[in-house]
Amino acid sequence: MRPVRILIADDHDVVRQGVRAILEGRAGWVVCGEASTGREAVAKAIDLQPDVVVLDISMPELNGLEATRQIRRAVSAKILILTMHESDQVVSEVLDAGAHGYVLKTDAGRTLVEAIRALLRHREFLTERVHVVADRRMGARGAAVTRRRRGRLTPRQREVLQLLTEGRSNKEIGVILGMTTKTAETHRAHILAKLRLHSMSELVRYAIRNRIIEP
Repeated sequence: MRPVRILIADDHDVVRQGVRAILEGRAGWVVCGEASTGREAVAKAIDLQPDVVVLDISMPELNGLEATRQIRRAVSAKILILTMHESDQVVSEVLDAGAHGYVLKTDAGRTLVEAIRALLRHREFLTERVHVVADRRMGARGAAVTRRRRGRLTPRQREVLQLLTEGRSNKEIGVILGMTTKTAETHRAHILAKLRLHSMSELVRYAIRNRIIEP
């Protein structure tokens, strides 16, 4: 049987090393690659075709939610979110994005291997504390409102949103996403209009509140 191939995506070297140490100790499992940004994670998932992607939410250039959506569209890998966030809103958005599992970093040493085994058996895996949040997620009115508002953005607009709130200029965004500066400016205007925001400071607060970027 061929080995189970796993891609690790986290912007902290020490986390990637720790996850690698846990996973490579399992017979038949191999870490086929690492990524430090969301955009790199998508590219490597397409190139390496792993069986499982272990993915953080808070990463530069493209957050884990958007990376999850893009990986789901491109490859058949199972996606396991490994994060420190456990709020109702974040759990809801992760599950809505199509992730197959959710493990808190504080639980990784105890449950990471179990989680990947569950995913390989085509079962969802949520750590116990996240299960509690997930069970009540549909009753969280604030999370529902946020999903409706963010749902109005196109995938490209969500990419532009993250880059804008990371401080990238319209020209830089154009280079990263392969578009003209004018197109980047147009996306910015549409994003502000759709989210009913009026300034970059409001957009940054929105991004922090919704875990698109870290404060």
